[in-house]
Amino acid sequence: MHPRVTIAHDNLYWYGGAERIIATAATAFPDAPFWTIIGKREVAERMGVADRYHSLLPEWRPLLSSYRKLAPIYPSLLRARPLPPTDLLLTSSFAFAHRFRTENDAPQLCYCYSPLRFAWSMTEQYRMELGPAARLAGGLAALMRRSDRRAAQRVTRYIAESRFIADQIKRFYGRDSEVIYPPVDCEKFHPAEGSHDGYYLFCGRLVEAYKRPSLVVSAFRDLPDERLVVAGDGPAMPELKRRAGPNVEFLGHVGDAELIPLMQRCAAVVFPSCDDFGLIPVEAMACGRPALAYAAGGALETVVAGRTGEFFAEQTAVAVRDAVRAFDPDAYDPVAIRAHAEAWRSERFVSEIVAAVEGLR
Repeated sequence: MHPRVTIAHDNLYWYGGAERIIATAATAFPDAPFWTIIGKREVAERMGVADRYHSLLPEWRPLLSSYRKLAPIYPSLLRARPLPPTDLLLTSSFAFAHRFRTENDAPQLCYCYSPLRFAWSMTEQYRMELGPAARLAGGLAALMRRSDRRAAQRVTRYIAESRFIADQIKRFYGRDSEVIYPPVDCEKFHPAEGSHDGYYLFCGRLVEAYKRPSLVVSAFRDLPDERLVVAGDGPAMPELKRRAGPNVEFLGHVGDAELIPLMQRCAAVVFPSCDDFGLIPVEAMACGRPALAYAAGGALETVVAGRTGEFFAEQTAVAVRDAVRAFDPDAYDPVAIRAHAEAWRSERFVSEIVAAVEGLR
């Protein structure tokens, strides 16, 4: 008899990498209720969990528009609102979801994308963006670190999405973890016939402190003979458009039906962030296209220099510019790139998550 499983995720405001990952895990537990702190039903629908989706906070526009500003109250909210009883709680956490608990204190298996970045790994980057409120950020981050570490001790078992994150879980929480790499749908993301169309592609949320799209947009101001396509939306969009040259095209948010052809026809994806894992390079590689990535984070575990792409050593616009100038998109074998990406097939991920759930019974 399989255990009753409840799934809990931070929020469903965007459909990004974390949402792709937990949506794949949710296919293995079709009867599991799916909870978030706050979210949009349209995202739940895209994930295929709308029929079992629940949110602690209502889908009100004022709340949704302030979901980041509400972060300091989430720990108290999660303490006050335990979830219904279950046999096992599977949490999907990049911030607060590992603080979920159930009325019967069910064991928790936490798939961790990152310990809370504001508190641990990116405090200074966020401080730089806060302007006059920066003085308050240090004190808030210190409070968050203490309570976050305490909450981490209540998790029964941690799963990290990369060795990079397993190291953070050990350093920040003092907890060991197993690595289960995220899934890539290699049936959906697949190569196209023919060659590329010569443009470079940035795709992802336009959030400056983390995804660093400004580095790529700025780099292409000095590359007037190269084209950049930006697929994604977010709060940095207006500033990026002001900064961009005429060789940069902004598409806004795109669905998979538009994203996959963009990946199939690009010269390469440009990936400037220090990501926890980074699905975008692997999805592009599943489409047979190489990646130009910052040499840090999860990209070091997925991109193979000289075979599936190249790295640039500094997180600067100059480093991105120089990497693009030196890059030859025709020097890579699409068949070999695709074969490399198949190590991250969805079927492997689902079987490993199911085994982890069964092992926690």
